[in-house]
Amino acid sequence: MGHGYQKFKKNHNFAKVSLRIIMAKKTFPEEATLEEREEIFLFLEDRFGLKRDLFEDYLILRGASTFWLFPKTDHLIQLKKLTPEVVGLLFLRRVSGYLKPTSTFLQRFGQYATKNVILLEAEQLKTLQERQRLEIALDIQPGYVIVRDEDWILGCALYLPGRLYSYFEKKVIKNLLD
Repeated sequence: MGHGYQKFKKNHNFAKVSLRIIMAKKTFPEEATLEEREEIFLFLEDRFGLKRDLFEDYLILRGASTFWLFPKTDHLIQLKKLTPEVVGLLFLRRVSGYLKPTSTFLQRFGQYATKNVILLEAEQLKTLQERQRLEIALDIQPGYVIVRDEDWILGCALYLPGRLYSYFEKKVIKNLLD
């Protein structure tokens, strides 16, 4: 253990307390399988109209329930020897068996979407910020949607019949309304 830990331990009474520090070794994520890639591309095209060729310059890496976009590189074998904290752009999570896009991903790639993009007015955004949901009837299938105002893509929301649930950080809307 480092010197800082020894100083901390000296200044605190650990006579009756057992302290155990566990360091998890991080590894470079694996590439998504062909089946996972196909599922992802079908989801993005069916739900948002995002074409697979938009991602031809990226690898899709996977974790336990997450997927990242990572620029294709000839140095992948060398990179896999690293133990990074974060790799690429986290762009999808598997939530209750469904793929959920991250707001950051939608902010970067949502401009290419042709389906399920919801344009909200300032008053609707204010309600969404205050309540984390908005009563709204839309002529779309239930599922994740891209929320935007007239200028910006704000992120991901979940549309269920008659309701829109916010999945982006409160500060995103707050910055727009200030």
